Amino acid sequence: MTEIFTTKKLEKLIKKRIEDKTLNIENIFGKWNASVLYIARKKCLIFVNSKSFYSVIIPRFSTTELDKIHLYFLENFYAQLDFEKIKTDAEFLADNVGELKFYATDNDKKITGIINYNISKIDYLKYDYDAFNSSVIRELTEKLNLTPFKQLNWNHPKKIMSEIIEKAR
Repeated sequence: MTEIFTTKKLEKLIKKRIEDKTLNIENIFGKWNASVLYIARKKCLIFVNSKSFYSVIIPRFSTTELDKIHLYFLENFYAQLDFEKIKTDAEFLADNVGELKFYATDNDKKITGIINYNISKIDYLKYDYDAFNSSVIRELTEKLNLTPFKQLNWNHPKKIMSEIIEKAR
């Protein structure tokens, strides 16, 4: 099972999926935080891993697709890893991510700051592109995952996520 803590903005959109209590079940990836952002007037979801600051974006998300969010997350997580040439397989991810459980915000200021930084960076980088499709979203997300952070000892999220996956294999 994977715990995903939402921002207030996302919580309003998916309120019927929000669970009441956290269970603190640890997996190799740890918890994730999620928010909503808009790219080319399309609603997207951004997920940031708390251990590695690795970002995953689900493009063109609609609340009518809420029942399939687990599949969308796995599909986009795998596609992002594949795009960034981090070796893994879909079965390994499905086994280690498990079921997604959404909770109200945990007020983790560090991760909220990372999410806000990533959203502002996307707002800046999006002017380099004429059209937005899945490959452009992957490219934008890769740029987020190549940003070094002081909290990671100036490593970038892609490297940390790669190490997490290698240790688990």
